[in-house]
Amino acid sequence: MSSSAAVTTFVDYFGELGPRWGLPADACRAHAFLYLAGGPVAEADIAEGAGLAPDAATTALAFLADYKMITPAGEGAWTTGGDPWDIMMGGLRERRRREIGPALAKLRDCHRRAREDSQGRAVALRIGRMLSLAEDLAAIDAQAARLSPSMLKGLVGLSSRAARLASQAFGEPKEETP
Repeated sequence: MSSSAAVTTFVDYFGELGPRWGLPADACRAHAFLYLAGGPVAEADIAEGAGLAPDAATTALAFLADYKMITPAGEGAWTTGGDPWDIMMGGLRERRRREIGPALAKLRDCHRRAREDSQGRAVALRIGRMLSLAEDLAAIDAQAARLSPSMLKGLVGLSSRAARLASQAFGEPKEETP
C-alpha cells in the first residue's frame, strides 16, 4: 500500500492520539497503517508506511502483539482486524486485565494503610472516596465487558443519537471554564 496524503494524515493523527490514551505513539502509528492496509503487511513495509525506523517498528509491533492488537500473518508479516469496534474492544480487554486489577489492589492497600495510621483519618477518607470511584468504574466496566460488541455498539449508537437530539432541542452544552 502506498502512502497517500490521506494515509499519512491518518497515521500521523493516530500517532498523536495514542499518547493521550497512554499508548506509545509508534505503536499507534504502526497499528493505524496496518488497519488501513486491510491485510498482511511485511514489517519493513509497516516501518516505511508508518514513518518509523526499523527498530522502532519492531518495538511497536512487539507492543501490539503483546496487547493482542495484531497477529502474525506469515514470515515477518502482520495483520489486524478490520472492524474498529473489535479492535477497540480487544484493546480494552487487555488494558482491563493489565491495569484495573492492579490499580484497585494499590488503592485498597493505600486505603488500608491510611486507616491504620492514627493521624491519617482525612487521608483515609480521601483515598476511600477515590477507591469507591475506581470500584464503581470497574463494576461498570465489568458489566460492559459482558455485552457483545454488537450490543455495545448499539447502545453507544443509541446514546449518541439521544445526545444529538438533546443538543438540537436544548442547544449545545456550555463548556466549563477552568
